[in-house]
Amino acid sequence: MAVAFKETPKLNIKKLNDAIRLFPQVHPITEDMKITFKGVSRLVMIDRYSFKDTEKLTLSEGDFVVLTVKEDPKFPARGLGYIVNIDWELKKASVLVEEEYRGVLEQQEERESGIIVRSLDVIEKPLEIFYEQIAKRNATGLAEVEESEEKIQEWTEKFYQELVQLNFIPAGRVLYGAGSGKEVTYFNCYVMPFVQDSREGISEHRKKVMEIMSRGGGVGTNGSTLRPRNTLARGVNGKSSGSVSWLDDIAKLTHLVEQGGSRRGAQMIMLADWHPDIIEFIISKMQNPRILRFLIENTEDEQIKKLAEEKLKFIPLKENERIMYEGIVRFKNIPGFGGFTEEVIKEAEEKLRDGGTYDVNNPEFLTGANISVCLTKEFMEAVENDGEYELRFPDVEKYNPEEMKEYNEKWHEIGDVREWEKMGYRVRTYRKIKAKELWNLINICATYSAEPGIFFIDNANAMTNAKAYGQKVVATNPCGEQPLAPYSVCNLAAINLANMVNKETKQVDFEKLKQTVRIGVRMQDNVINATPYFLEENKKQALGERRVGLGIMGLADLLIYCEKEYGSQEGNELVNEVFETIATTAYRASIELAKEKGSFPFLVGETEEETNRLRKAFIETGYMKKMPEDIRESILANGIRNSHLLTVAPTGKHVAPYICKNVA
Repeated sequence: MAVAFKETPKLNIKKLNDAIRLFPQVHPITEDMKITFKGVSRLVMIDRYSFKDTEKLTLSEGDFVVLTVKEDPKFPARGLGYIVNIDWELKKASVLVEEEYRGVLEQQEERESGIIVRSLDVIEKPLEIFYEQIAKRNATGLAEVEESEEKIQEWTEKFYQELVQLNFIPAGRVLYGAGSGKEVTYFNCYVMPFVQDSREGISEHRKKVMEIMSRGGGVGTNGSTLRPRNTLARGVNGKSSGSVSWLDDIAKLTHLVEQGGSRRGAQMIMLADWHPDIIEFIISKMQNPRILRFLIENTEDEQIKKLAEEKLKFIPLKENERIMYEGIVRFKNIPGFGGFTEEVIKEAEEKLRDGGTYDVNNPEFLTGANISVCLTKEFMEAVENDGEYELRFPDVEKYNPEEMKEYNEKWHEIGDVREWEKMGYRVRTYRKIKAKELWNLINICATYSAEPGIFFIDNANAMTNAKAYGQKVVATNPCGEQPLAPYSVCNLAAINLANMVNKETKQVDFEKLKQTVRIGVRMQDNVINATPYFLEENKKQALGERRVGLGIMGLADLLIYCEKEYGSQEGNELVNEVFETIATTAYRASIELAKEKGSFPFLVGETEEETNRLRKAFIETGYMKKMPEDIRESILANGIRNSHLLTVAPTGKHVAPYICKNVA
């Protein structure tokens, strides 16, 4: 029997503060706290970022909770509500779901009453209801790494003010983890090194990906070092199943590893344009039968056609289905269509024309990851010149034992068939393909199925600051905005540009913007010291390069407040000025930090001469050549605290930041 509630329960602040006393990480609710957000932003804040009593030590009737209101393997729905009663023996509770989350409830009685019964396993009690609580926890946790009590107090307050005023929004992992005392990463995403081409190497790679994802991080992987399908594996007297099958195995971890609430991890998996499996890689992810049919009918490349045919699945009509569709079509020219809609009749005609239904084989293949193609300058030149392009890989089938030993030891560190060949190792050309055929395949699939993404890896390596200390980009994070070296991380945050406008004068407050950038650089630099580390390789890399990714949100709002049209000359000039201010201020702030705390270790040599050489190399990288001369000279004289400082992640206008495009 449904129970009707005349009034929606209200949050009992006193009771909640009593519970908070058991958790020293959580700040109590005070009268000045007002920020709760609305709608999706409120749910995201509470579900993803709020500190919770996960052991349910304080859970009782009347408590405000976040829970899974609809259980679904792929798309569970989360919602908010209040505990009506608890059955501790059965480990279940009745919850009055807030009205805006009742639409997904499947039972009529549940929708009418709002009361659902759920396992305690899917119910969590948030202790942080106001954004100010999260801001205080974050500010406190990130300031704790300062070297003196005086600086801890100073920067706790400065960090808090920027956070609580919503001038500066850290990435989700920082919001969730900083100051919590939990062994979770504060970094959004990681990039792994090239996969070693062996069962042991793949297993080790998979193990580390799983560990990263369990701690809350996303992962980028470049699988170009895995040998192609049907290549001889002499050690077991068999043939390789190919790079794509192994990459699918890694992608499946996304579905297996849960990171809390309705959140799953994210992966980016990449393959180079020169890899012999590149066509299989692209087509294996295709889920649109119509596009597969288009490829079959329009491509001139036999391999593309063959792989598209293998991916395409056709289910012929049964006789009774054929009769049914013929019956529907007969109503086409009858007024009212016999009660059928035009869409239904059109679909029936298509079924009869095709003789059945088109679908795809292996629809779950690679669905645990975004996929992208690493494009080289040679490939793009071949496209422009309408030339052929070689799909190549180290000639492992003909390597002698000594060559094979060197392959096993070195190939995964190189990861580029062009460089491998220059080193004197034999390379096999598996086939040649018209470059435009591959280019068209990429574009057609990307246009109509949103994948693969494209990553101009040579351009990224030409511009990255990492060249100065002998490293190179191997892949991007799952969102694609940050090219990273092995074990590098996304250490992200966003400047809320909507708050950088004086709404009376309709002008950007550049001094306020500079202040937020300077404080933000220090806050994100502190993240590097404050976050727990669980992979030694990542610890060495993160502490060695001290990478910061300062980005923006609210750009559209800024233009509206300044009454500038997006895309206009005036608007573009203002945007350029804003971004130049952010970039130069960030680099100057990092130089000042270096004076106080030292340069990032990868820029420090064993001798003064070596340090000067590294600094010189740093200011001569592709990106740094564009910087004002005073910044370049200051780096030569003083060093710089962070190897990279800018990353514009895919954030929108809302302050609830999602996971994670220009980088430096």
